[in-house]
Amino acid sequence: MADVLLQDLWFHQVEGVVVESVITDSKLVVVRARTAAGRVACPACGAASARVHSRYVRRLADSAVGGRPALIELRVRRFRCSQQGCLQVTFAEQVDGLTFRHGRRSAGLRRCWNGWR
Repeated sequence: MADVLLQDLWFHQVEGVVVESVITDSKLVVVRARTAAGRVACPACGAASARVHSRYVRRLADSAVGGRPALIELRVRRFRCSQQGCLQVTFAEQVDGLTFRHGRRSAGLRRCWNGWR
C-alpha cells in the first residue's frame, strides 16, 4: 500500500514509471524508479521499437520534500530503431512529464526554475 501511495504522490501525472524504493536521511530523499513502457517510438522516424540496446540510470534533481532536496534515480533503456534505413541507430527513452533530452532536472523542477527567472 505504501508503494502505491508513493507512486501516486510522486508521479501522479506521469505514466510508465514504477517506484522501486524511497530512501531518506536527514539531508536527502532518493527515489529509485524504472520505466515500464514496452515499446518506445523512435524520435527520428516514429517507428515503435522493443529492441533494448542497453540500460542506465539517470539522476534527476527534483523539488524539495520536507525541506530536503530530492533526487530521482530513474533506470531507463536505450533502444535500437527497428526501421530499416533510419539514421537514428539508437535512442534513449524519455518519460513525458518527467524527463527531457540531456536534462539533469525533472520537468517539474525545470518549470519551477523557469518560473522564477
